[in-house]
Amino acid sequence: MEPKKLMKQITPLIFTRDGGGWMRKVESLDKKYTNGYSLVGPFYNVSKKQWLAPGLYIDCSKSDENGKIRYCCTLVKLNYDSTVKILDQQCNNQSWAVDMWDVIEKHLPEFKSHEVILKEERKQLSDRIREIDEELKNLDDI
Repeated sequence: MEPKKLMKQITPLIFTRDGGGWMRKVESLDKKYTNGYSLVGPFYNVSKKQWLAPGLYIDCSKSDENGKIRYCCTLVKLNYDSTVKILDQQCNNQSWAVDMWDVIEKHLPEFKSHEVILKEERKQLSDRIREIDEELKNLDDI
């Protein structure tokens, strides 16, 4: 599937690369940033035919209208059954990334890999074991 064709199909009035633009898969958030850098994941060449895995994607279309850059960022959910849903869209909004965080956080867990889930569980268990060890140490000191 060519991402460009997909985006043109679901956002026909908005998708353009006249003034630039980009597409990236959103795998996590880095909230120390309050712009597009808060979205963590690989970028995709929208003109290249390639397989897009199920997940969340942001497409930022930029157009040059009489010397003024207009941009629209669209958050898309590509489901496991290959259906596509637009979750959010922000145009000419400087806080677009932050404004999408809630929607991203709501849908991101659906696409976590088994490895990521296991690593998160391991961290939680390790933290709990440290707490138990500390409690036992305090009991030994009594």
